[in-house]
Amino acid sequence: MARLRTQVVLGMLGLGLLFGLQGVASAQDTAPTRYLAFQMFTGAPDTSLPIGGSGGNPLSPPPSKAEMSRFVGRLIQTIGITGQAQTKLAFIIGPLAFDHSDAQLRQMIQDAFAIALEQNIAVGFHIDDSMFWAGRTDLLADPANIEWLDWAGTLNTGRRLDWGAEPARIAPQMCLNSPAIQAAVRHLGTDVIGSAVRDGIATLEAQGKPELFAGVIAGWETQIGRDFETDQYLGYCALTHRGFSAEHPPQDIDSERDQIVQEFIELWTGSLAEGGVDPAKIYSHTALTSTQSYKNRQDAALSYSQINQFAPPSVAFGEHYHPGFSTYPQPGLMEQLDDELAQHNNPAWASSEGANIILPLMASPGSMETYLAKLFNHGAALVNIFGWGIGSAADENPFRAAAEAPDSISAYQKFLNGGALVEGDFVFPDLPSKIQLIQTQLPLWLQQNPDRQSEIESLLHQLDESIKAGQYQQATKLAEDILAIISP
Repeated sequence: MARLRTQVVLGMLGLGLLFGLQGVASAQDTAPTRYLAFQMFTGAPDTSLPIGGSGGNPLSPPPSKAEMSRFVGRLIQTIGITGQAQTKLAFIIGPLAFDHSDAQLRQMIQDAFAIALEQNIAVGFHIDDSMFWAGRTDLLADPANIEWLDWAGTLNTGRRLDWGAEPARIAPQMCLNSPAIQAAVRHLGTDVIGSAVRDGIATLEAQGKPELFAGVIAGWETQIGRDFETDQYLGYCALTHRGFSAEHPPQDIDSERDQIVQEFIELWTGSLAEGGVDPAKIYSHTALTSTQSYKNRQDAALSYSQINQFAPPSVAFGEHYHPGFSTYPQPGLMEQLDDELAQHNNPAWASSEGANIILPLMASPGSMETYLAKLFNHGAALVNIFGWGIGSAADENPFRAAAEAPDSISAYQKFLNGGALVEGDFVFPDLPSKIQLIQTQLPLWLQQNPDRQSEIESLLHQLDESIKAGQYQQATKLAEDILAIISP
């Protein structure tokens, strides 16, 4: 599908004579809908909790329809408009995960479609493709489904998530091409999620509201993650399934692992399409470190493929889906996405996750209108904002603060009313690249210098306090002091 763009009507008089003015208006009415969406988390009964019971334990039971309705009602009440034919407000429910039972998944999807009709808001779905499967003891009991640290078959100790100040351990990284894992994906994608979404779409169409379906995001930053205890890169189990071994290693091990991730995305999206979801409304979800940010890391030991957890930009494009990315602002990201999209004939695409927040600073480089303009003005068909309704109203959550700020609400209203979004500039401090380098080098340094742990912990605490206080110049100096100690 071509990139969404402003329509230029040429020869209006001739078109009017040929088709009649009614025909021209009809063509405008059928322009693709663009969706401004907000993530509703379904990993716990309370939608204000992003992920409940996660880690080594299964996700908590999902929210009830009443809880989901409250989230949507507050969203609509605060923004004050659900949009029009070409610009529609949406809510996205997820994670839809392995941890959920078939019945829970079907019920959540059914409830979400019902809420969409009841409140005249679009709905979409966000699948966690591989992280939250601690409840699938049937799969975890078989070592063949768990990824390896090496060619010898050493099982990984848990998948590492760098979502907070400290790394978190969740269920082990699954082997993406194990036969049992692939069979489970086909079942969930085709028989459960795909078929339930198909039925929901049919209900919308019967009510004359097909535009209330925003799409399915098939993945949650799809990747081959790292081992928790060693921080090593994984993938040897999947490579073995591809015919490689210590005696017969791949010529380019990173490229092979990239291909494994690509095929896993194709498996999920192909299953959804087989279940009845239009591929034009299926999006991937990968997390891209821009080449500019990669160069700023000054870490020659890691390849670009490794930095992106074997999900470089190319894997976001495929046969049964449109591309989708996490779009937290970083230097060079939007320019790189523009180039990647152009190389693939500018398909409609999704910001599958994002906010106008710089990670890991948790600070904004510019306004929400600028953030949205850099997405919608460059072909995004779906923008999914993270942070709405997270935590209690009193919490100082930077994601929630950014998502619900008064100027952000004004930007949402402007878009939903069909206004042109103004694209300003982002201002990026140098601090994020230094923090990323600290995160990369610190674990090994601590192993080699355990006697200096208290010294580093004191500096890290000061760095954290400086960032929280918005004192970025002081924080940059502290990060440089830490790097001077731990850098080889």
